[in-house]
Order: sequence, then C-alpha cells, then structure tokens
Amino acid sequence: MLDSIPGKQFVSIKATALVTILSWLAKNGFAPKDELIAMIADSIIENPVTKEEDIIGCSFLLNLVDASNAVEVIEKQLKIRENYQEIQSIMSLGMIYSLLHDSGVECTAPIQRRELLRKNFERKQTESLSDDMSRIDKLQSTFWKEWKHKLEEKMHVADRSRILERIIPGVDTERFLSHDIEYIKVAVFSLIESVQSEKKLILKDVLKLADTYGLKRSEVILRYLSSILCSEIWTNEDITAEILQVKEEILAFASDTIQTISTIVYPAVSGLTKERLAYIYGLLSECYHHLGESKEASLLIQPHDSFVGLSNLYNILKQECSRVSFITDLDFKNIAELGGLNFDSFNNEVHAHINEMNLEALAKMVESLTGFFMENSSKGLISWQDVYKQYIMNLLDTLKSRRDLDFGSTESFQGFLSQLEQTYDHCRVYVRILEPVQALEILKRHFTLILPPNDSYMHIPDSSTWQECLILLVNFWIRLADEMQEVKSSSPSLVENLVLSPECINSCLTVLMKLVMDDSLSPSQAWAAILIYLRSGLVGDCATEVFNFCRAMVFSGCGFGPISDVFSDLSSRYPTVLRDLPHLYLSVLEPILQDLVSGAHETQNLYRLLSSLSNLEGNLGELKRVRLVVWEQLVIFSENLELPSQVRVYSLELMQFISGKNIKGSSSEVQSNVLPWDGSAELLSSMQKTEDTLNQALPDKADGSSRLTNTLVALKSSQIAVTSISPGLEISPEDLSSVETSVSCFSKLSAAVATASQAEALLAILEGWEELFEAKKVEVLPSNEATDQGNDWGDDDWNDGWETLQESEPVEKEKKEYVVSAHPLHSCWLDIFRKYIALCMPGNVLRLIDGSLQKPEEVLLDENEAESLAGSLAKTDPLLALKISLLLPYERIRTQCLNVVEEQLKQEGIPELSSPSHHEVLLLVIYSGTLSTIISNSCYGSLFSFLCYLIGKLSREFQEEQITQADNRGSNASSERRSTSCFGELMFPCFVSGLVKADQQILAGFLVTKFMHSNPSLSLINVAEASLRRYLEKQLESLEHSEDSFGESTELETLKNTVSSLRGNSKEVIRSALASLSSCTNSR
Repeated sequence: MLDSIPGKQFVSIKATALVTILSWLAKNGFAPKDELIAMIADSIIENPVTKEEDIIGCSFLLNLVDASNAVEVIEKQLKIRENYQEIQSIMSLGMIYSLLHDSGVECTAPIQRRELLRKNFERKQTESLSDDMSRIDKLQSTFWKEWKHKLEEKMHVADRSRILERIIPGVDTERFLSHDIEYIKVAVFSLIESVQSEKKLILKDVLKLADTYGLKRSEVILRYLSSILCSEIWTNEDITAEILQVKEEILAFASDTIQTISTIVYPAVSGLTKERLAYIYGLLSECYHHLGESKEASLLIQPHDSFVGLSNLYNILKQECSRVSFITDLDFKNIAELGGLNFDSFNNEVHAHINEMNLEALAKMVESLTGFFMENSSKGLISWQDVYKQYIMNLLDTLKSRRDLDFGSTESFQGFLSQLEQTYDHCRVYVRILEPVQALEILKRHFTLILPPNDSYMHIPDSSTWQECLILLVNFWIRLADEMQEVKSSSPSLVENLVLSPECINSCLTVLMKLVMDDSLSPSQAWAAILIYLRSGLVGDCATEVFNFCRAMVFSGCGFGPISDVFSDLSSRYPTVLRDLPHLYLSVLEPILQDLVSGAHETQNLYRLLSSLSNLEGNLGELKRVRLVVWEQLVIFSENLELPSQVRVYSLELMQFISGKNIKGSSSEVQSNVLPWDGSAELLSSMQKTEDTLNQALPDKADGSSRLTNTLVALKSSQIAVTSISPGLEISPEDLSSVETSVSCFSKLSAAVATASQAEALLAILEGWEELFEAKKVEVLPSNEATDQGNDWGDDDWNDGWETLQESEPVEKEKKEYVVSAHPLHSCWLDIFRKYIALCMPGNVLRLIDGSLQKPEEVLLDENEAESLAGSLAKTDPLLALKISLLLPYERIRTQCLNVVEEQLKQEGIPELSSPSHHEVLLLVIYSGTLSTIISNSCYGSLFSFLCYLIGKLSREFQEEQITQADNRGSNASSERRSTSCFGELMFPCFVSGLVKADQQILAGFLVTKFMHSNPSLSLINVAEASLRRYLEKQLESLEHSEDSFGESTELETLKNTVSSLRGNSKEVIRSALASLSSCTNSR
C-alpha cells in the first residue's frame, strides 16, 4: 500500500508501522477505529512535515467515521506548527478536507472516494482556492462553514504576521495585531532609525505599515527622511532614489519638512560633510520655493517674498557648499548657519583654510556669500580681496617663520632675499587685484620682513660681499617702491587721501645705495640705518619720510659727512619739506631729551647723535652751526632746575666729555660710548662763548672752573650728601665758585658727619671737588733731609764700643726738585683728617696722605695745619703724629714729633703695638730718610733702640713665615711670592744699608749674621763683613732680575704708595751701601 503513495520515503517509521497494521486488519475483515486512523494521520503530518505528507495524512482522515476527529487533528497541527509555510499548508488541506467530506457523502465505495480525492487534488493545481471556497459555501453544513471561517481568520492573521516578521524581524505580532498603537510606533520608528546604520530600502514597507496600522503618513515619511539624511552610509543619489516616490508628499507638507530638518537633521549633520549639507540646503530651497508658490504661504506669518528670499539663500548655500566640498577639513557650519551666515566664525574659518589649492574656490565663495548679504557688511566680514591678501600674508609669514638668517653668512642672507623676491613675483598677480590700500600694506610687509625678530639689532661685518648683499636688497626695495607708486597712481581717490609717499621712499633708498656703492657708508652703518628706518618709516608723507631716513642715518652711527650728503641730496629734490641741518638735529635731539626726563633708559641714540658730530668732515661751517645748536640745547636742558638731579648730572657729564673735559668719577658708560668733538678753537669758540656768558655771574672765576663744571660737581655732591649724610643738605654751584666758599660749605657738611659711613661720603664729596681747582705752584727748596750732612757721632754716647770707620762719600744722582704746594682745599683735608681721628679711623688718614704721594708736587696740608694736627695728636698718640709727620715734607714738624716719641720711650719704654703698626713705623722712618738722623743724633738713643727692637722682632716673624712657607711649598708652588712680607725683601735690606752709610758697618754685619744664622764660633769681624757684603750683593741681584716680583704685604695696604716709592729707590740705596763698604775696606 505504501509503495503506491507518492513521497512515502518521507513517512516516519511509526506511521509506516501503523499503516502496515491497518492494512493487515482490513485484509482480515477488521474495521479500524477512528482513533487508530487519526493516530496514523497524526503520525504522518507531524513536524517536520512536507507538503506530500500533509496530502497523505489528509487522505487517511477521509476514512474517519466521525469527521470531527479530523478537525481535532488539523487544529492540533495549527497550534503546534510555527513555520508559516507549514501553517499555510495545513490550513489549505483543512479547506480541501471539508470540501471532500461534503462531496464524499454521495460516494459509498472506496473506488469512488479515491477517484473523488484524485480529481480534487488535480483540480487544486488549476483552480484557485477562492473557487473552492465558493463551492464549499454552497455545499458545507453549518459546522463546516463556521470551521472554514475560523480557518480563514487564522490564515489572515498568519499572512499579516508573515509580513510583519519580514519587515520587522523579532516583532511581537500579537501586540501589533492587537493594535497597541504605542508599541506599533516604537517598533516602526525603531525600524526607521535602523536605516541610519544599515542601508535598507524599506520606505514602501514602512508606508504600508503606516497605512495598515493607522500611523500618520507624514510623520513616518519625515522620520524616514531624517534617518537617511543623518546617515553616513546613504549617498545623496541613494537618498534621491529612495524618496522619489514621496517627493511630492515631502513638498506638500513643506513646513513640517523645514521644521524637521532645522531641529533634527541639521544639528546632527557635521559641517565637514559638505556634500550632505549641500543636499540639505537644496531640499530646504525646494521647500521654501514650494511654500512661496502655494496657498499655504498666505496663511503663514512670514510674507510671501521672504520664502522666495530664503529659497534663493539656500540655493546659494547649496552652490557654495558644493564648491568647497573638496576642502576636507573646512567646517561649513562655521561659514553659514540656518537662515544666514555665521558671523562669529566666518572669517576665522576662511582664514584657516587659505592656501594655493583652495584660494580660488574660497575667494568665489566669499564673493558670492558676502554679495548676497550686503546689508551685513558692517559686521566685519572679510571680502574676497581679503582672501587673496591673507594668502599673500600667509606666504610671507611662512617665509618669516622659516627665516634662519645668519648675519655672519652672506650665503644665508642672499638665499633668504632670493626666496623673498620669488614670493613677490609669485604674488604680484594677486597684489594687482587687491584694494589699493591692501596692496600697499602687502608691499610694505615685503620691506619689513627682513627685520630681525624682537626689535633686536644684528651686526654685519664690513666686507665687500656684504656690500653686494645690501645693494641687492636696496635694489629690490626700489622695485617695491616703484610698485607702490603704480598702485597709488591707479586710484585717484587714494592719491588725495593717502599720506604715504612711495616716490620719496624711492629717493631715500636711491641715495642710500649710492653711498654704499661709493664706500661713503660701511655695510654695518648702512645696515643699521636700514633697520632703524624700517622700524619708523614707510608711514608718512614726504617730509616725514625724509626726516625718518635722516634720523636713521644719525642713529646708525654714521658720520656728519654722509648725513650732510643725504640731507643735501634730499633737500634738493624736495626743497619744501625740511629747513636745514641744524633744525634736523634739533628735531631729533628734543624727543631724546624728553625721554630722559620720563625715565627712559635707552641712551644709545643720544650717544650716536653726539658722536656723529665728533669728526671734522663735510661742510665745516655747517658742522659748526649744528654743534652750536646741539650745545645750546644741552645747556638749556641741563640748566632746567625742575629736572631730576640725576638727569642734570647725566647731561652735564655728556657736555663735559664732548667738549674734551673729563672730571673724576664721570660715567664709564659715557666714556665708552661717546666720542669727544674734535676740531680747532674756531669750531669750539661759539660753544665757549655760550659758556662764558653763563660764567659771568660767578663772583670769582680765578679759582673755579666753568659754571657747567661747577653745576655738575655740585649736583653730584648734593646727591651724595642727601643720600648718605643728611637729607637737608644741598650744594649749589655758587658754593663751589671759589676756594673760600668751598671751604665754608665743606665745614658745614663736616659738622653734620657723625658716623664712619658719613665720613666716607664726605671724602667722596671732597674728592669730587679736587678737579675744580688747580693747585698753586710754589717754588720751594728740596727738603734738608734729602742731603743729609749730619753724621756727628762724637757728641753722644752711641759710639762707645763701636769702631768708627772712614767712609768715602759716593757720587749720588742729583735729586729731582719739585715745585711743592699745598692743596687748594687743604683746609677741607684738615677737617676730614680730624673727623677720621675723632671716629678712631687713623688708618684712613695714613691711607689718604700716602695716596697723595702720587703727586709729589702737591701736599694735602700746609705747614701750619700739619703742625696743628701733629700737635694735637702728640698728646694722645705720639707714634701716629710721628707717622703723619714722616709722610709730610715738613722737617720742623718731623723733628718735633721725633722728640716727643723719644721722650715717651724714655719715660714709658717700648710700647705694645700691633704688627701693622710695627711695619708702618719702621717703613716710614726708612722711607723719609730720617733713619740717618736718628742714628747720627745721640739724643734719639731710645728711638734707635726701639727701631733695633723692631728689626729683631720683625726678623723673627719673617723667618717664621719663611719656615711655614717652606712647609707648604709642595701644595702651592706660587704661594711663596704672594705671602712674602715686604720686610725681608725691602725694609731689612734698606735698614742695613742705612747703617752702613752711617758708619755702623759692624752693627749692620751683626744684624745680617743674626738674620742669616751664622755660626757664633767664627771670627765676628771677618764673618760679619763677608756676610754683610754677600747679603747686600744678593739683594741687589734679586732686585735687578725681578723688578715686579716683590710681594705686597696686606698689613701695609694703607701705605702701598710709600712701599712702591721705597721699592723704586731700594736699588740705589743698596748700591750706595756697597760702595761705602768698598771704600771702608780700601781705606784699611
């Protein structure tokens, strides 16, 4: 039986077994129950099932006695089947079963039923199911009619579910079919949003769902439009094709479309996706155009014309957005926003993308957009010319940023200049299309690009190669000036309103190049003039440019000759712009002086202005006139009592220096930066007349210098007095007009001094006054001490036990005679000495008198003042009085002090003194020549004993120092010379020489043997004489071979000039002693 069933291979083993059993029962006359037949049919059509198996199962159900059992089997399958095709198959079989059941009532034989079944299935292939349904409607009973409707409803639901599953996979069909409107919206709108990330052509399906389930069609369309417009995977062509079928509907509800795009689409779309923005602008343009032509326009608040304007606006935005779409990183939303331009970022966005590739597109875009918004031009939008200008500026900025000028390398400079010229040639076509003012600005930028950064000044060498570089540079600038003149001439209104004078700039550059080519200017001077001119020029009319150029020449360090040549040349070309050179210098000088008043610290320009007049060059008559006006201006400036004192001091120092006068303490800055004015008395006479006129007010000119010098010194002294002594003190020029007034003023200052620091300030003031007065030369005879005749040892007891030796007088060099005079301000020096002594600072007194030894023709105190000072000191400090008297050239005062000290030594014995004081006493006795007097005069026995004590004490200290030095020799080989005291190399040899000359050879020999540690067992006389001669010869040899090898003792810092003077005479002293020794030996 199964062999005759088509598709039997699809029947399960269970069904095959049941069919076999059923067949056996039929052959043996048994009638199977409905349950068995239903079981067989159910086994055949159980899942998974094919269409053939459904047909076989349905055929078995026809054998049921009770047809309702077949209904249960079919409905069971409807419940358990999930696949739409399987459900559709079982429902179709159910329809056929009901038809066959009703038709089979008339067929009783099996053969008839089989034939009916075959015919129905064959007809099923050619006739539609609807025909069967019609037939069933007519034939079936009420039960089957109800069952048929039930199946139809299930089939309808299955069809709709299938459609929903296809459109929205995973959808809850029951909620959909139950018309849960909220769920339907969520599901449909989620489906619409999914097209943003996945391109699916589902617009028709979505609209079908909207129509089927009652969604608002316009809302669905706009949501769908929003999703695909915001998607990056949909191209504009894809969008156009997708919405083609609903384009009319989109335009029909244009207001909603505009609202959706404005609030949802436009904010979501990046300004970098310019093609999509252009598409959106196009859609908005169409919508506004449709509104303008539709009746809806009359119902809206906006007038009809505004829709047309907005349509044109968005059409232009579409066009320009498409134009610049190739500029990848340009954000068009920074260019335009909905309804207009983005004024806040329009300029910046355009500027940020200007380059050679984008130049034309950006310029046309700006021209088109700004042309449409002419009424908004006041909001500062750039013009299309600004685009070209910015492009050129960018090129120049790039060139500037890459500039690596090495001003020591002409190759580097020429390379940069070549790049600059190439840039100019490349941009020249764009310069010509700019506004004239913009073109001039660009051309001026080509001038200033050569300037070093941060207003620094870069020096260049003076060489022929740099001369060639400057000529090339100036030639290029002359081209630029010609171009500027052409630009200016091309605009008549510009000629009237523009103050810039390119023609004058050309003339200045031409003159400069001529000077460089003629070697009238060095490359460094020309370069400096160029830098200064560019930083102040190219801004004014002809008069301003000529003035700026001449001023640059002055400030660059050029001499008067080139400056006068430039001025003469430019004055001949432009006779009305400048008056003459004196007025030019005056115009340059006045602002500089005003800057000094305001506290400006930039003084180099003033230095260069004054130095430009230093040499005699150019027209000497013109030079004289210029010097005169500059001098007069400085005089007027310095005499302004309202100026700060430091400014007046500064200006007076300048005047002193340029006039050839330089006082002590003048500014080192002025001396190193300003050149004095050279020239004959004729050139300087006019300046002297000006000064003489001012000096007529002085009561006594004999003892004073010029008023300017007085004023300068008075101001500087006032500054010191106010800051260091007392705020109420002030010195006027009249106080320094004579010696008498100066001494009186100084006494007042001295009375206010109470501290050491104030005393130092008082000394500084006095030192500043010294150069105001010339010392009066007084002829005096040389001091008696220089020709010592007294060697009378017979009247005292000093020669007891000493051998008197015959001495032949050596031939001495003739002593140099000095014209000695007291310092004009000797009374002031006396005041300051008394002040130092009162403040317990005697060392300062010795240091100052020692310092005056550099001027042997001048002494700080006259004899009366020296006697007064020594007399007052003799009562409290006789040794200090002696030291001071030994430094002064007054023999009488010196004798008085010697007597006082001798008396003190007899009464009190040897005083306790510090080591520096020991050195000072011994040094000054030797230096002054008083040693011979002390030795030869028996009344100074105690003093001589004191000196011998000092020699012994200092010898021991010196030898201890030598031992210490020897121990440290390995660690520092050069320390010996630095640490050696002047005692061993200077004072001791001179003291021994003094003893020899005073016929005390035995004592001298004794001291030398003790100093040299000779063995005492040897014959005293023979060893002493040999040792003495050998010692003096070695000292003389050492002095002759090492002129500057003496170490300076820090203990004698206050008497360093005394040490220096003694050192200069030491060789002659030792030679004289050796000659005395030789004479003594020969006489024996």
